Amino acid sequence: AGGWTPFVSDKYQWLQIDLGERMKVTAVATQGGYGSSDWVTSYLLMFSDSGRNWKQYRREESFLGFPGNTNSDSVVHYRLQPPLEARFLRFLPLAWNPKGRIGMRIEVYGCAYRSEMVNFDGKSFLLYTINQKSMNPVKEIITLKFKTTQSDGILLHREGQNGKHITLELVKGKLILFLNSGDANLPSPDAQATLTLGSLLDDQHWHSVLIELLNTHINFTVDKHTHHFQADGETSLLDLDYKISFGGIPRHGKSMVLPHKSFHGCFENLFYNGVDIIDLSKKHKPEILIMGNVSFSCLHPQTVPVTFLSSRSYLALPHPSGVNSLAISFQFRTWNRAGLLLTSQFLHRSGALVLVLSDGKLKLSLCPPSQPVRAITAGAGLNDGQWHSVSLSAKGNHWSLKVDSNASSAAHSLRGWVDSADTYYFGGYPDNSSGSGCESPLGGFQGCLRLMSIGGTAVDPILVQQGVLGSFSDLQIDSCGITDRCLPSYCEHGGECSQSWDTFSCDCAHTGYAGATCHSSLYEQSCEAYKHRGNSSGLYYIDLDGSGPLGPALVYCNMTDSAWTSVQHNGSHLSRVKSSRGESPQPVIFKYMASMDQLQALIDQADHCQQDLVFHCKKSRLTLTHLGKSSAIADFSSRELAASGCRFMKFLYSQHQDHSLESTKMLFPGDREPGQ
Repeated sequence: AGGWTPFVSDKYQWLQIDLGERMKVTAVATQGGYGSSDWVTSYLLMFSDSGRNWKQYRREESFLGFPGNTNSDSVVHYRLQPPLEARFLRFLPLAWNPKGRIGMRIEVYGCAYRSEMVNFDGKSFLLYTINQKSMNPVKEIITLKFKTTQSDGILLHREGQNGKHITLELVKGKLILFLNSGDANLPSPDAQATLTLGSLLDDQHWHSVLIELLNTHINFTVDKHTHHFQADGETSLLDLDYKISFGGIPRHGKSMVLPHKSFHGCFENLFYNGVDIIDLSKKHKPEILIMGNVSFSCLHPQTVPVTFLSSRSYLALPHPSGVNSLAISFQFRTWNRAGLLLTSQFLHRSGALVLVLSDGKLKLSLCPPSQPVRAITAGAGLNDGQWHSVSLSAKGNHWSLKVDSNASSAAHSLRGWVDSADTYYFGGYPDNSSGSGCESPLGGFQGCLRLMSIGGTAVDPILVQQGVLGSFSDLQIDSCGITDRCLPSYCEHGGECSQSWDTFSCDCAHTGYAGATCHSSLYEQSCEAYKHRGNSSGLYYIDLDGSGPLGPALVYCNMTDSAWTSVQHNGSHLSRVKSSRGESPQPVIFKYMASMDQLQALIDQADHCQQDLVFHCKKSRLTLTHLGKSSAIADFSSRELAASGCRFMKFLYSQHQDHSLESTKMLFPGDREPGQ
């Protein structure tokens, strides 16, 4: 009476709501048990479409739960920004009044949610011929939601002339927007660009995508993160063909050389410039070509993941009765480089097996009593956050360990005795050891497992959750709680982000910066600062804005009475400027060893700035042009230069802090004073 109060107050209790269908949930509110000392002080809000695969709703990227109540009467209300769409909600108490028990009254606010869905089977796609009336010459907008359990697949593809194309592809759980402008005037690397957003997007939950094409500008949004991109050159990104494919690439695709995997999963509310593509497909409109088998509903795979939350977590499962063979398979994903995945003691004290993740590799150890340990390793880099499949089997005295099912993965074998086991411990052991004669210095596994099978019999984690099968400790069943702490990356200045289950770190090597997030510059801000330290002339890195966005630049510091900063470039060699036909000036292009932003910052900080060039001439016409706040043009005719016997001239551009051109000096060999 007066609210929900479970008989036992612990962290494995929850209150679950079935809304009957997917709804748009905009807010939640909680209250304690009526007239009691029972209330929840913090809780997690979980949501699901199927009731078997749950995801935590995070407030502003927070890993913590919702603050709850401080008494039994007051109502604590939270508006969900952004709202969520789900059929099932689950309130999971984390903490409660220490002088009472778990007690909750809840309210959920929202409204009906309508959507159109299409399901791709990994071999099908939609080809849409764009109605020119729906095309906007200034902007094109594509919106959709998707969900999948596959880490790779094509979401959309559109081509143009000269190899131009735009492709949105899921690669290892991340969305990558490939752009090729097809501009023949740009070098190959400049004509191509890749924009990457998202991570762990193969979690069988909905993710939203927004692509805005604005001539040479693109806004690319995945969930709540946006990437802005400005294309080089003058070629419009909107200059594409009138056909766009969703879910795969037609075989006649001209620009795609490497094979690409088609999408396997669901799309929802797919729109191009406001046109409902899925609705057109359902109505078999002529502008839509359906290739392969598609359905207009989204199936819910019955896969139930399990999260091992800490080094104390474990899952104990019995060996199936009547099964004599030893065959175990499962999939796992983690960021940790090491952890205990599986251990078991064989019957009759005949030894044990231990399967660990060590330095990103799998290691299987067989430990016969009073005999040396036998071990094999397989795989590499398995702590990349991706799902990896593991298959362990024994037949006769032959053991086989296989990681992932691709063709490049070979089975690793080991000879040893085989005996049946009574219980298998996944992810850890009750007393935090290996539970066997094999000493395992590693801690428990932190990550997710799914698709577990023992002796050819699939394990249903829901039965474990209900207490019908096996036992466990510190698990989160029916949810994979892995998060990417490097998205967004807090590492500055190009530092490489790496992570474990609960922390992240930055590798600042070769960045010129140090500190936890590569924030502090290793270099002085100017040659003047090096001079004050007593350094002599030479090459130095300077960081003009300290810990700001500009990186370090390599310059030559000339320590005279003043500290001169010289920026090197690649234009020291002689270049012929006379055109072969004498028709037009010949441009000479060179690059400094600093970016334009770094050069501008150096100029802004300098008391005086100059640029030297040398011109070798014979009966030539020279025009010097400076464009800035003021312009000065000196036009010397070939007669004047010939009269002066010009063979060599040196020009010195002097620039003051107001960025105006002071003078152009011509130095003639033999002249005592330069001509002005």
